[in-house]
Amino acid sequence: MVGEVSFAQKIVTDAMAHAGNEPALSKDAMGRAIINAVLDEYRQYRTTADIASELQYIVDNIDEDEFVITRGC
Repeated sequence: MVGEVSFAQKIVTDAMAHAGNEPALSKDAMGRAIINAVLDEYRQYRTTADIASELQYIVDNIDEDEFVITRGC
């Protein structure tokens, strides 16, 4: 999973930097666009309840520490 996290972080970092450098874009809108794009992809193969459960898990575990991602262990 380390490879996936690094790859995703680079995509997000690049997108947010792009939004920060373009006067017509905002970082908040870019963040929402990224989240919506991921949710659109998830909807292709996951149920709404499954997505909601994952999002709730993420919300319940938001803090200053690095978020831990497991492979369903």
